[in-house]
Amino acid sequence: MDSEERQLLAAAPEHGTDSSWISLVADPGFVRRSAVLARSSPLHRLDLRQAWQQFPAGLYDPRTLALAAMEAVMHHQGLDQEATTEAVVDFLVELARRAAPDREGSEHSAVARFVLRELLNDQEGSLEFAVPFSDYRDGHCRQELGLRLLSEEIRQDGRAVLRASVPAINLLLAGMDFDVEDQQAAQDEILRRQVRTGRWGRAEESAGESLKLSLAYTERIRVVLRETERDVRAVDWGCQVPELLDSSRSHLIERQRAELGLIELMRKARDGIEENDVLLTCMRILQLLERARHRHTQLLKEVLGARSTFLRSQAQQRFRPIPDLAKVSMQGDVLVPLLELGAREAAEVTEVFTDALCGPVVARLPRLRDWWSLLLAPVREVGGMFEDDEVVELTDDDLVADAAGHSDLDYVQARSVLSGALVAPLRLSRLLADALQFGPSVADVVALSVLAAFAPDPENDDEVAVHGLSGLLGERLVVLDDGQCFDEGLYGGSDLLVVPTHALIGAGLHEEAAA
Repeated sequence: MDSEERQLLAAAPEHGTDSSWISLVADPGFVRRSAVLARSSPLHRLDLRQAWQQFPAGLYDPRTLALAAMEAVMHHQGLDQEATTEAVVDFLVELARRAAPDREGSEHSAVARFVLRELLNDQEGSLEFAVPFSDYRDGHCRQELGLRLLSEEIRQDGRAVLRASVPAINLLLAGMDFDVEDQQAAQDEILRRQVRTGRWGRAEESAGESLKLSLAYTERIRVVLRETERDVRAVDWGCQVPELLDSSRSHLIERQRAELGLIELMRKARDGIEENDVLLTCMRILQLLERARHRHTQLLKEVLGARSTFLRSQAQQRFRPIPDLAKVSMQGDVLVPLLELGAREAAEVTEVFTDALCGPVVARLPRLRDWWSLLLAPVREVGGMFEDDEVVELTDDDLVADAAGHSDLDYVQARSVLSGALVAPLRLSRLLADALQFGPSVADVVALSVLAAFAPDPENDDEVAVHGLSGLLGERLVVLDDGQCFDEGLYGGSDLLVVPTHALIGAGLHEEAAA
């Protein structure tokens, strides 16, 4: 185990000692990422320092020119024809000329030499950049990072050439946009190699990076599903989304196999470890792998139900083409005729026009329990007077608010009332009359339970199960609607028919025998 590996293990937090957010920034991996981010500060400093130059700010992009210079140097590094200082300056002059072809050539040359001077840190005598960053592993302290991006060297033939440092090369590699699937596969292989060679501190960082890649992949899928729920026209469900879902299913199944293999590898490695620090690190790696596998399992369920999400969102949204207002004069065709109308007619026209202009509208599905709680709520008063035109906003309260006033005895009595329908079919009006003998709260439970069994709320599938009536309604009793209605003052509406399940099964067998 090398010295760097021992430092990583010694700096790792004790297992389970701190579960707060502070432990995230005290993690050695976070400190390493802070140092990597700090290495890019000389490039960002270019934007601040260009304001002191003679050329106008905002016309050129010094950061892109600096990256281009580093790319050119790295591309020729180690070859016979390495990048000379003059060649890099000429390359930057050409890029500056393409960015501002109308400006003078002397300005293009000034821009190129400014960028190269900043990369070489000529202001500090070509010394390393001193980049400070914060370290939270032990309270808080400021660390200083020595960094060199480019250096100028004299070859044996007397030519001045530029060379890129290792941090500069890593900085260029970090700017590459890798595909998440490929990067996860590469990260798995890196983790296996680190475990085989006993580099446990690096292995823990690799497992943490793999978890972050899982989060990035999960967010990419969920963005599509959220956009579908908002407006199905915003995503291409004809071609792109089905292809994305197919590739996601294959990738997630592959991830589950790979993560199971990594978990098994870590468990075998853990069994042969005796050092306490290494054993704690293995336990943390196993937790990270389990979290990544759990997230992928959840995402796979969402991907498998994505088509149902699309169909449900499509059913809830109505589509109309947004009117082409380019052919409409707002003042002559809309506003002036609208002002000539009366208040009532103008309100109707404005409502229709605004409704058509808004495009897709997500329909709100009313629920009986929302209206019931609204009717029982006291009338709001504003300033001691009733407002005729006051708009009452329907709220989507949770079912817990409805069930808060009902005791366990109410549900037991409601169950006894509903059990009467096991002998012969009974209508809702009869069940409510029997329930009122125990009190209005029992009648409320019976009404809500029967209605929930007849038209269950898709947002709360376990609504009846919470009340302890799932073994009765839906399994032994079926609720039907034959069109009859009732009105008894407190309750009214469709007089639903509660039928025992065995009666329907017997009738079906009788019809089959007759046929």
